[in-house]
Amino acid sequence: MKAVDEDLQLPYTMDEHQLSSTSYQARVLRTDVNRSIPSYIPEILDESVLAMTETFKPNAKETVSIPVFDTMTHLIARISNRVIFGEELCRNERFLHAVVHFSETVPVMAPFLQWSPEFLRPIVYLAMSSVMGGKKEPLKYLVPHLKQYMKDRANMAEKPPLVSEFIIKNSLPNESIEGIAVRLLNINFASIHTSAIFITQALFEMALLSSEDIESMRTEIKEALEKEGGWTKDAIDKMYKVDSALREVGRYYGLVHSTLSRVAMLGCDLGDGTHVPPGFRVAVDIRAIHFDPDVYEDPDRCDLFRFSKMRAKDGADSKYGFAMVDSNYLPFGAGRHACAGRFFAAMELKIMLAHILLEYEFGYAPGITQRPKNLIFNGAIIPDPKTHLLFKVRSNKTL
Repeated sequence: MKAVDEDLQLPYTMDEHQLSSTSYQARVLRTDVNRSIPSYIPEILDESVLAMTETFKPNAKETVSIPVFDTMTHLIARISNRVIFGEELCRNERFLHAVVHFSETVPVMAPFLQWSPEFLRPIVYLAMSSVMGGKKEPLKYLVPHLKQYMKDRANMAEKPPLVSEFIIKNSLPNESIEGIAVRLLNINFASIHTSAIFITQALFEMALLSSEDIESMRTEIKEALEKEGGWTKDAIDKMYKVDSALREVGRYYGLVHSTLSRVAMLGCDLGDGTHVPPGFRVAVDIRAIHFDPDVYEDPDRCDLFRFSKMRAKDGADSKYGFAMVDSNYLPFGAGRHACAGRFFAAMELKIMLAHILLEYEFGYAPGITQRPKNLIFNGAIIPDPKTHLLFKVRSNKTL
């Protein structure tokens, strides 16, 4: 947690309520939220259909040019918040704009705070947040919403399985509404920031696939839905090629150049003559892991079906799933500090991609044969925000 605090400068950007020292929200994600995933599927699908219909403005004769990264960021904010707060807040455009802006500016502000002397950081944050915005803007919507919800909650015979309800139920004695709001803002930040990168990278790569490969993905989705009787957890689990595409962009592009950052609280000898002094950081070079030819055949090629082929070869259903972590796949971290919300994120992204595949044709503008280069900022890997894809409603849909 020391490394996370330093990377995101939580005491300034988010953590005025000591969120990291009592991070029960991670436990809530691992327990209540993960158990509720099957019940979230209809909600996520419903919001995906509605949000994409409004965004892509489908017309069988019209092609729409969409700025992918920006669009996916806003879609994920809306769709995720359907099950975090419910319909009313997830469709509040001002709230969505505020929470997206917050998720985009925290990674930008944090390095400048890191580079500043510690005694100047409060002043630097005040100056930057006054220009770029900060947590105050989304909290203007979250705090009144939670206050009203808490009033209504007292008379509820049955509480809804919202993420916000689970956080409230597990909140600390005498924790303020502002403190609960900050925890939910933290969940929003994690959900929006990483999920938007994954789905954008997947769409950039899928737009280069042959029509035969795209049809094979559609066929698998249709077969899973037909076999399992619609949009169920079992059906989504059987969308192996969509799952593989997400896992492969996680392997090939990742989110950062280094991962598993740790701060040595005590001095440590590594056994090979290397000594890590107290206060120093260590991290893993993610490329050395993800591009190891002893683990991944032809590792320098982005093969969206790499993991679905490995599943078929090994006969292992879950081992190569997008949300699974092991020593050879690290976008979500590892061990007990692995991303607590990754199973929810995997479900959401697979629904979104499956819906896009079934409902839309998409690709680059004529003449573009290569995907755009990523942007790199302070070790973070970000899809090009200026790149557009063309979307059009499919005219020969069969499901």
